[in-house]
Amino acid sequence: MSETSNHIPLTRVALKIRFPVRSKWFSGLVLAALLLTWWPAQAAEDPDDAYLRIFDMIQQADTMNANGQTAPALAKYQQAQVALANFQRSFPDRNGRAVAYRINYLAEKIAALTAKLAPPESGAGTNAPETQAGTTPGGMGTSGAQVKLIEAGTEPRKALRLHPQPGDKQTVTMTTKMGVDMKVGDMPNQAMKLPAMKMSMDVSVKSVSTEGDISYEMVMSEATVADEPGIMPQIADAMKSSLSTIKGLSMTGTVSSRGFDKALQVKMPPGADAQVRQAMEQMKESFSRIAVPLPEEAVGAGAKWEVRMPLKSQGMTINQTATYELASLEGERVATKAGIAQSASNQKIPNPAMPAMKVDLDKMVVRGTGDITFDLGKVVAPEGTMDSHSELLMSVNTGGQKQTITMTVDLNLRLEAK
Repeated sequence: MSETSNHIPLTRVALKIRFPVRSKWFSGLVLAALLLTWWPAQAAEDPDDAYLRIFDMIQQADTMNANGQTAPALAKYQQAQVALANFQRSFPDRNGRAVAYRINYLAEKIAALTAKLAPPESGAGTNAPETQAGTTPGGMGTSGAQVKLIEAGTEPRKALRLHPQPGDKQTVTMTTKMGVDMKVGDMPNQAMKLPAMKMSMDVSVKSVSTEGDISYEMVMSEATVADEPGIMPQIADAMKSSLSTIKGLSMTGTVSSRGFDKALQVKMPPGADAQVRQAMEQMKESFSRIAVPLPEEAVGAGAKWEVRMPLKSQGMTINQTATYELASLEGERVATKAGIAQSASNQKIPNPAMPAMKVDLDKMVVRGTGDITFDLGKVVAPEGTMDSHSELLMSVNTGGQKQTITMTVDLNLRLEAK
């Protein structure tokens, strides 16, 4: 049996969905795709075969380690660790003592080899909040976003600025539906529909500076998975288990009155396991933009503006262009139609399932359209929808052989805030 599975790591996919009111959530699809490559298919195979396959991985890693192949050995140990954790969830009553022993064994090996490969300390704290400078002339935002007004729209016009009041509160709910189709090497296409996921966050405005900078806090109050017909119980249970551990996650940040992020700090809930913590740390940057970047000039109905943003996310360099059209402007309520395009090509990126190994990202193309209605008196848009289609082409080295991965993802997001 091949060590590369054609089944989908649904718990990881669930964790990679971006917060809905920012435009960088699409980059998480690449991470999801990489994890698909390495996720074992224990739920679909005989438990004895699954365990023997994992044992064989550990033996291969031991041989590499004994021969001084530190990085490949670490990658193989990590692959076995992911597989064994999934085996334990799928078959909790099988090989209990042996599984526990090997979980500890793998943890020790991974810790030792990770320390051996770790670069020298630079003195910089890894948990420091990501703080960026303010906006600069020409529409350059705090995260490198460039806003360009294409059409000013009809009269009357007004300058769009966020101005919530300290103490304002919102409850934000995002519902996500996703369909994935993937092909690994010569294996048949694997198509799968995931159950709808719903995440709720309580948002409160802490302060507003004289310059209009808005300091806010968000706390994850609920994360659930819908019960839907046709979904494998193992998939739904695994997703529910992962999502339940992010309840209590909190974020504090600052956004300018034009919607540019200036700072963000994420605090993990006490009960989050190591995999969830790793996923949230990778998502940290993506949580930062909670508002639509607004043009400096006054605009009216029919106005169009473009936001260009070079992204650096989880080791990837991505080009992104978002366009917004002001459909209507009634008092504080602004209705927009949005389009988002992302592309990336020809680069090596870290494999989150096996940090010691790199993956060749050959191509990524994302197209999305949606409607976003925001209230200038609120920090988060009260409603919005987005549909996107993503196509990815990647390749990985598995046991000395190059394995190609093609993947398409159709994603629907719905945002409600009150």
